[in-house]
Amino acid sequence: MIWRGAIFLALGTAITASADQGIIARPELSMPRVASVPSEVRRKVENHIKASELEKLNTVVLSLGGKTEHAKSLMEAGREFQIDPIFLASLTFVESSFRATAASNKGARGMMQLRPIVLEVLGVTDPWDPHENIMAGAAYLRHCFDRYAKYNNSTFLALAAYNIGPGGVEKLTRSDAADRFVRKVLQIYRRFSNQPVSGGPRNPQPRPASARVS
Repeated sequence: MIWRGAIFLALGTAITASADQGIIARPELSMPRVASVPSEVRRKVENHIKASELEKLNTVVLSLGGKTEHAKSLMEAGREFQIDPIFLASLTFVESSFRATAASNKGARGMMQLRPIVLEVLGVTDPWDPHENIMAGAAYLRHCFDRYAKYNNSTFLALAAYNIGPGGVEKLTRSDAADRFVRKVLQIYRRFSNQPVSGGPRNPQPRPASARVS
């Protein structure tokens, strides 16, 4: 079982320190705060919204070559780590085309192509298990978002770090391989969502302190 608190402590120690705020995240569902609304009605409305979101995500995942069980795992991971599940689906497609047995010559494994150090730090017992790999991949991506949250171009940096490993801004922005990877992920994401997310430019600057979220 992957526990979020342990993840950030371990990743921060073994890979790099992280910040406290991420960028790409779908807002949590907000229910009416009216005392007169029965709890049963609230539950039905919430369940309807969740079912509608899962149905949309499932359509996206199936069109990308995934399966319904993958959509369910992506939905769970998205809620756990506050990342749009469609964004996670886009990343998964670019990394492995939803192939659970995908492996790279650098040792990255599974659907979300997790490197050995990430698998070790997160305590992944079976990198070939789609659900476990997706949950771990989402945890690592959240860590990347958090680390680069202070930059205007945090989306580019987070995805680049996920792809080639975390490092300084200069390293990430100079990598042509990372640039191609980011563009592919965002192209898929824009295709299936209404989120106007930008991946450029490649030379991000720190946000003014007044613009940061504490």
